[in-house]
Amino acid sequence: MELLKWLYQIPVPFLVLAIVVLVAVTLVIAIQYAKMKQLDGLRADVYQLILKAEHKFKENGAGMQKLKWVVQQARGLLPGWLSVFVSEETLINIIDKWFGAVKDLLDDGKVNGSQK
Repeated sequence: MELLKWLYQIPVPFLVLAIVVLVAVTLVIAIQYAKMKQLDGLRADVYQLILKAEHKFKENGAGMQKLKWVVQQARGLLPGWLSVFVSEETLINIIDKWFGAVKDLLDDGKVNGSQK
């Protein structure tokens, strides 16, 4: 009952403003969380594509061919609105960094920059 009395003393515009701010903050956090989960899912899918490329192109010196194939396949995984903004060069750089992180993790079990 004390809480209700206290709430009745607060002007309605302040309550409405507080609720709007809380809803906006909640929406921003939810959108950022969804983006992060989508990026993690995309990263996992790209790792699978890297494995497929390793098995598909077994000849020596096919590194660039593998990368191009992974980029082509990964472009299809991007949401339509995002693929408009992400160039092929940007996607190549992102996938190359992810691949470098995997190689770094596999060499000694730590991501510590030991694999250049």
